[in-house]
Amino acid sequence: MPERTERDWDDDSEYHAALARAERLTRFGMRTMSGVTVLIILAVLSPLLLMALFILIVLGMNY
Repeated sequence: MPERTERDWDDDSEYHAALARAERLTRFGMRTMSGVTVLIILAVLSPLLLMALFILIVLGMNY
């Protein structure tokens, strides 16, 4: 086992590396959740918009 020196107590490189990894994973997770949310909204709104368009077309044919 290597001998510890006074400088080792001040070495925060492992902490900073772990913090950088956590930040990257957080950004990835947020982007993933945003993308899924957009897909869900599109999946819900698309049929509603198509139905509204169909109704407008049908009503427009009656005049």
